[in-house]
Amino acid sequence: MLTAGVLVVLVGWLLQAPALVFAGATLVVLIGAVTISLLFRTADVRVTRRFSPDRGVAGWSAVERVSILPRGGRTSGAVRVREQLPFGRLSDSESAAVLLVPGRASSAVFRHHDLPRGRHRIGPLHVDLVESYGVARRRVVAEGVAEFVVVPEVVEVGLGRESRALGDGSRRQREHSLAGGEDDPVTREYRRGDPMRRVHWKATARHGELMVRQEEQHGLPSARVVIAVAADGWSDVRPTRQPTTGVRAKAGTAAIPLVSDAFEWAVSFAATIAVEVGHAGSATVLATPGGALVARHDPDSTTAFLDDLADLRLDDALGGSAPSPSPREPVVAVVSGLGRADLDLLVASRAPGSSAVAVVVTPALPLGTGLTSRPARPVDGAIRAGEGVLAPDEVADSLRDSGWRVVETDSSVDVGRLIVTTGVLDD
Repeated sequence: MLTAGVLVVLVGWLLQAPALVFAGATLVVLIGAVTISLLFRTADVRVTRRFSPDRGVAGWSAVERVSILPRGGRTSGAVRVREQLPFGRLSDSESAAVLLVPGRASSAVFRHHDLPRGRHRIGPLHVDLVESYGVARRRVVAEGVAEFVVVPEVVEVGLGRESRALGDGSRRQREHSLAGGEDDPVTREYRRGDPMRRVHWKATARHGELMVRQEEQHGLPSARVVIAVAADGWSDVRPTRQPTTGVRAKAGTAAIPLVSDAFEWAVSFAATIAVEVGHAGSATVLATPGGALVARHDPDSTTAFLDDLADLRLDDALGGSAPSPSPREPVVAVVSGLGRADLDLLVASRAPGSSAVAVVVTPALPLGTGLTSRPARPVDGAIRAGEGVLAPDEVADSLRDSGWRVVETDSSVDVGRLIVTTGVLDD
């Protein structure tokens, strides 16, 4: 526009046409004036965010509604807004047009797809102030960020509530007999997730509502889930595109977080197993092969448990130790490649008389590669193959030789279907 104004001035001067010179000069002055006016426009706004759902699920979508309330009299007019995301700022084509009116809140809606697991810092909001002729804009940043937690996907399997291998198995039923069996007077009201086999019908008839046997005095039965968190064991590991932006780093984690699609599958598998065990009324200890505590789950703490898993990263330095395995406590491990030391510790984590199932995961090949073998580990300054790491097939053979039941799979298999078809919860 400025170039056009200058050309009109030159043409008018060459043709000795004062009207053209006046028109061109007016155009130049007008464009300069409206551009300078942007310097006096501000983005003094209060930004609030709401997410639906309030916690995201890895791999799924979420809707963010941003409310923008002008706080200054000069903050008005049409603007375009975009969010700053830890997984990439929204592009110009995804920005939303908003009309700011003093004293009235305006809203913009963004949809975030294929959410990565983690605890993300959403914001700040980028505001494009455009002058009325559309020839200039000024980009400013509105203060305010929000935290959005994306938890691993938990697949509803529907086996835990009636599983005879979990919760009230034969050992717990023997305890019922010793404590009075059906006449056990220690009861409480029914809670969501309690197996129907624990309903105390005599107490239910007396109270007029469902009552179940109170078993906390015997100690909550538990299961153990083991997940490998060492990055060297996952052959598809790679660095994230950005450093720790938007992710709450734990003490001892690498400066650049590492990600692995197969590891994400394993986290979803572990979360699903723990929640299913909780449906059976049992607690779950989630640990590493070396015995470090990752998280605890019981039927009343699913939200906190999933929040802990949202923070889990490869090569995390986990401080606490998991409790020693109890006799007959079932063990389910989900691993890929393992170092010899971790493999020996995993074998030793099985208590006497306990069932042990190992799900050994091979990273799935990208679609359309035409390859017939698993992809090679990327080698760069941040990621190097660890010495002495056994491949998934070697890990599977070693665990079979140690008496474990082994299920070999790849990360493209549906978690729920694998649990149902392989009978992981039946042992």
